[in-house]
Amino acid sequence: MSTSTQHSMQELASLVEKCNRCGFCQAGCPTYKSTGLEWQVSRGRVALVRNILEGRIELQEDDVREALGTCLRCAACTTHCPPQVPTAEIVEKAIEQLVQIKGMPWVQRVVFRGVLPNKGLLDTSGKAVWFAQATGLQGAARSLGLTKLLGSDAHRAQDILPKLGSKTARQLLPSMMRPIPNRKYRVAYFIGCGTDLVFPELAMATVRVLYANSTEVLVPNVVDCGKPPTAYGDMESARKLARTNIDVLFGMDVDAIVSDCATCGSMIREYPKLFANDEQYLEKAKAVAAMMKDVSEFLAAIEFNDRLGDLKTTVTYHDPCHLVRYQKVSAQPRKLLKSIPGLEFKEAVEADMCCGGAGSFFLTHYDLSKKVLARKMGNVSKTGANFLATGCPGCMMQLSSGVKQHDLPIQVIHTIQLLDQAYSMAK
Repeated sequence: MSTSTQHSMQELASLVEKCNRCGFCQAGCPTYKSTGLEWQVSRGRVALVRNILEGRIELQEDDVREALGTCLRCAACTTHCPPQVPTAEIVEKAIEQLVQIKGMPWVQRVVFRGVLPNKGLLDTSGKAVWFAQATGLQGAARSLGLTKLLGSDAHRAQDILPKLGSKTARQLLPSMMRPIPNRKYRVAYFIGCGTDLVFPELAMATVRVLYANSTEVLVPNVVDCGKPPTAYGDMESARKLARTNIDVLFGMDVDAIVSDCATCGSMIREYPKLFANDEQYLEKAKAVAAMMKDVSEFLAAIEFNDRLGDLKTTVTYHDPCHLVRYQKVSAQPRKLLKSIPGLEFKEAVEADMCCGGAGSFFLTHYDLSKKVLARKMGNVSKTGANFLATGCPGCMMQLSSGVKQHDLPIQVIHTIQLLDQAYSMAK
């Protein structure tokens, strides 16, 4: 065992020892609430890792891989845990060790090391999906069973991906970028892959809302934030992506780096952890992380433009895990929504409970993802709201599929898009 591996295992052991086996984590765990299985709650997963560290079972055993893989990393367990056991971090470190021992599936290796670092390849992949959807090739491939080559769960999860546009956000934004007279603020807008490829209209709304608040917007040439490879234990790829972004973002003359993606924002704020042992990048990572703000957090902290038109509608809100727990941003989006004249805000039960999307979780654990989503949809439906607002493109995809599956008369929308509508009605 290498020195670095020994050090990683020691760090993992110190985190595991914090668990006192009380079981309070059951109160917050979405997978446990959906299945009732002990090994699908924090206490059970931590016990498995403890058994691995003590040599009772092997890390590569299939049941262990499954137990670790079914963790949503939502961190809800930690909020209910007296000693604050960081289960998400424990799971990620254990999966990292698993990757070092067993390697990665070829699909992940291609995506993380070939596609994500190359913006051109990523855009081309998005265009291929758009073309397949527009021409019916996706439906044909599904009917023929060709998509099963990616796995049965990925084959079934195609219903979660909405129809893509023919242009990305980065292709659409230049036509609307403009100087801001009497500028008060300047931000670097980190456009995540979900916003860029799946929800380009969200990017345009974000820029318009920032413009309405006297904010100049710069669009740096960044790559994927690095969360996907981190979730699957490929820390080498995560650091490569993070270095590229840090090199672009470090030293920019801006008041903040903003994002409308909770996942991207939380990952960038965790960049210092990636470079804890890298003297060259650690200080730069800290500086970039300190500048990172969710767009709702930024807007709630500045001299906000409250000249908004009436939106006579009812809205409830879903807290993305990467926003409410990892970034501690919860009151700000609610404050912005409640500032819209005519809007009635209705709080949902378990608003901060994970929706089951968890990045690409629905691609690998489709049935469990849908069980978690069903609980969320039940709570949302009870509000009677017309809109379900949230702050993450990943959650938007998952929640939209839930609305469709459960036939609910509600539209999923980003908080910023509702603000954008209100500003347009004030003109």
